[in-house]
Amino acid sequence: MKIRLVTLLLIVSFSRMISAQDDLRFELENIRFEGNNSIPGKVLLSIIKSKESPNKIFQFVNTFTSLGAPPVYFDLSLVPEDMENILLFYNSQGFFKTTVEYYYSLDSSSGVADLTYIVNEGSRANFGQITLHGLEKYPPQEFWKVNDRLTIKEGSPYTQDGVIYSVNNVLGLLKSEGYMLSNYDSTIVVKDTLADVAPVDISFTLGNKYYIDSLGVTLGGEGKSEVEPEMISDLTGLKWGELYDINRVTQAQVRLYRTGLFSYIRLYPAIEEIRDSLVPLKIDGNITKMNDLNPELVMNNIQNAFNFGVSIEYNRKNFFGGARRFTSKAQIYYQDIFSLNIERIFSLITLSDTVTTGAGEFKARIEQPYIFEKPILGSLEFSSLITKIEFLQVSTYKAKLNFEFELPKFTFVNNMSLFYALEYNKQTLINSRLGNPSNDLMSAGFGSLLFSTHVDDVIFPTTGANYSIYFEEGNFFPYLFSKIFTGDYRSLLFLKTQITGSYYFPLSGLNDLVLAMKYTGGYIATLSGDPENVPYVKEFFVGGSNSVRGWSSRAFPRQRIDSENYDNENIPGGRIMVEGSFELRKRMGELLGAALFLDWGNSWKDLTNVKLNELAVAAGFGFRFYTQIAAFRLDFGFKVYDPYDRTPLFQRRFFDLMQFHFGIGEAF
Repeated sequence: MKIRLVTLLLIVSFSRMISAQDDLRFELENIRFEGNNSIPGKVLLSIIKSKESPNKIFQFVNTFTSLGAPPVYFDLSLVPEDMENILLFYNSQGFFKTTVEYYYSLDSSSGVADLTYIVNEGSRANFGQITLHGLEKYPPQEFWKVNDRLTIKEGSPYTQDGVIYSVNNVLGLLKSEGYMLSNYDSTIVVKDTLADVAPVDISFTLGNKYYIDSLGVTLGGEGKSEVEPEMISDLTGLKWGELYDINRVTQAQVRLYRTGLFSYIRLYPAIEEIRDSLVPLKIDGNITKMNDLNPELVMNNIQNAFNFGVSIEYNRKNFFGGARRFTSKAQIYYQDIFSLNIERIFSLITLSDTVTTGAGEFKARIEQPYIFEKPILGSLEFSSLITKIEFLQVSTYKAKLNFEFELPKFTFVNNMSLFYALEYNKQTLINSRLGNPSNDLMSAGFGSLLFSTHVDDVIFPTTGANYSIYFEEGNFFPYLFSKIFTGDYRSLLFLKTQITGSYYFPLSGLNDLVLAMKYTGGYIATLSGDPENVPYVKEFFVGGSNSVRGWSSRAFPRQRIDSENYDNENIPGGRIMVEGSFELRKRMGELLGAALFLDWGNSWKDLTNVKLNELAVAAGFGFRFYTQIAAFRLDFGFKVYDPYDRTPLFQRRFFDLMQFHFGIGEAF
């Protein structure tokens, strides 16, 4: 009996000890930093082990779901590691004299703790002399290329990331000039704390210069019998005796993958088979089936509005050999799908409905990679598109020959395409009382799209810029031939240009807060003929999810057309356009984000109509959901200044002022 009583007392005592230990735990409410004048506290918080406890709402949600987060308690044993991490980070930024201390406070009444780190940054060192070793055999007359790849310069503030970036830049140059086995060995940084300078010695192994030997192809997969290895070898564009260039090898692998023939593809040097200065290349790949039929859901932002629909696509790969691909696709999509009913689902192709907005399209396309034995993707496309915008139906029939050029990523312009298109447009006002009046135009002309993208991330860019220049002429050659042979030309001759620039500036060391800006301008110059005959599909519109978000899609120029006043001059569409946006973006973790924005812009029929006081202005906020392929966004835009309605804002209904948009990808 005594033994049982002693055992029971021990159990009770132990339970009380455990309970007391739980009671002594303090929730870590705040982590503060003092003296961190050069580095934001959020950056320091991201590199230490200790973390602040989440707010009570997150804790409550976590008690009954997997969402939210549990409380975080103060752990004194993590402090030494936190201090070490802070010191290492400051050292990587050139602060070699930094010291770190700490103190904490415990509130037993509320069970919370505060932890504070005191940082004495000291002075920051600059780069001293930068010396490269191991490149003695590199041609001295071309050493300027190496120096150009060094982003670190003597006298600039020291950063470890700058050293790493420069090393990778130099290695990229060496491997593009035949030094396939060049390698980085080590970096020695001398920390002179008296003079606050950091001389840097970087060592490389240059190795020999290599040239391409043979190109071996090994194919597997269901469709391997349909593809000749010689054709795959030819598509790479890599020749015997050519200098090994890692950029060209990578470009060739991307080109092979874009043919659609492969489910897996790898192009690599067979280092174990090197002889003298020649290196064989190997291609390993799995060939997919030659035919596929794919039904799809359609979601896009065409015409600055969210569209939803369905499509079906047929692909025939290696069409008549040469890695050509034949594609045919039919799709239909609608705006404002919530108000769409079954009775109107096929109204796009009829002249009986003045409510539905959407489009139906059929196109057939043949692609030829590496055309003219150059890094050019050629394509020939035939398409038929019917666009329905309430009471206006536009039918477009087009034949287009397009050449897309493969350009190096490090050049300013890194994407370019040239095309020639023959196009017939017919626009019809849906009004049976007036006999559904219409006008049409045939146009033929060259065009080009130049694109420059130099941002750090496609989905959530934080630094860099994007530029695009679009150019298209209509009917220059018909005009020229008419003038030469008949001396008379009665149709339309026009020139369309549009220029867009987007800029991104990080506002935090974590790159989770970004200021983004966009400016766009466009103009259609009529060189001969009546300007009112410019096709609707060529004209500019402002408003919508990628434009001025306080208004719906195609809100500007102002829509003045109805069934009673149809006239060419009243058909919606502008020939001059300006717009811009400022957007503050905040990313919260991997999946979520938010934004504040200010948009402005308008579109007019002619230069003489342009007035600064007619620039519409909208502001608002939005939410983002990020995935690996795109961002999905929901924006709420509010009219701040309506150039055509001077009614005071507080006298207007809320839903007259607000417009919400669902979009795919950031607005720009």
